[in-house]
Amino acid sequence: MVHQEGKLKVPDALFSMRKAFNGTFIVAGGYDREEGNKVIAEGSTDLVAFGRHFLANPDLPKRFELNAPLNKYDWSTFCMPDPVVGYTDYPFLDA
Repeated sequence: MVHQEGKLKVPDALFSMRKAFNGTFIVAGGYDREEGNKVIAEGSTDLVAFGRHFLANPDLPKRFELNAPLNKYDWSTFCMPDPVVGYTDYPFLDA
């Protein structure tokens, strides 16, 4: 992935893989709602995975639906042995 204005851009090599692969194509890595919708609309991919955003926003589909702000994820808590901090303590929308 290549950074461009704070976002990640799919390298051209990924597009050749997309053409060569006949199954459902999924990309991941730094996409936000806008960019995810864009790459699907362009036909660059079939699906976009939102791992980090999903961890920090347990209601991510609702937030995307409402175009609501996202919780910022705390990278330092992703691989901690603590069963509570990081994976289960992010707030849901009040709406």
